[in-house]
Amino acid sequence: IAGASESVGKHMLEACNNNLEMAVTMFLDGGGIAEEPSTSSAAVSAARPHPEDEVRAPIPQKQEILVEPEPLFGAPKRRRPARSIFDGFRDFQTETIRQEQELRNGGAVDKKLTTLADLFRPPIDLMHKGSFETAKECGQMQNKWLMINIQNVQDFACQCLNRDVWSNEAVKNIIRDHFIFWQVYHDSEEGQRYIQFYKLADFPYVSILDPRTGQKLVEWHQLDVTSFLDQVTGFLSEHGQLDGHSSSPPQKCSRSVSV
Repeated sequence: IAGASESVGKHMLEACNNNLEMAVTMFLDGGGIAEEPSTSSAAVSAARPHPEDEVRAPIPQKQEILVEPEPLFGAPKRRRPARSIFDGFRDFQTETIRQEQELRNGGAVDKKLTTLADLFRPPIDLMHKGSFETAKECGQMQNKWLMINIQNVQDFACQCLNRDVWSNEAVKNIIRDHFIFWQVYHDSEEGQRYIQFYKLADFPYVSILDPRTGQKLVEWHQLDVTSFLDQVTGFLSEHGQLDGHSSSPPQKCSRSVSV
């Protein structure tokens, strides 16, 4: 329909959850993946053959720093962000317009500016804005459990949590009422520290911790809206509120013997 190649069409449909109308609209609006550079360069070279007598100009001399100096006083370096599987879909001009509109309208967004980046954007309205330690402190102060989501930007299933689960209103309501939600990228310093301490190996990753002790109570890897609501409801019915009688750091249940 849109004149895209088969590989581009498959990527667009997969990213749009097989919604044909949305995939076609986003492709026509400029959200499609560019074709392979080798094809375009070959076409250009075929269209404009170089004359035999043309001589390439000499490369000008320049001086650059190959290796940046180490930071002073042991300041930590920032990690280079990993390339996301959705970088090919991104339209940075549209994203800039969208952010400017959000600032002007106080969060209201024109639906015409919806892109794949919007579909898979993190749940900023749910997330705790701080470190792992501040999230634990916030959970203790508000008597809420700590929910952790480690995001791998190169894993499509991780991105689907943002698109399908964290955007659901029922999920948002139950998280706001009972949890401090902390989402972090797996290749960030905080993410790497969490992965090493809790021995994380599989993605997607969602867990619930006791903010007082840091003990991991449950861990999930495959979630949709229905299974998430069932799992969280079961967890709350078993452990109750953080300050309740049943939520003292959970231990294995043992039968009480009648005296």
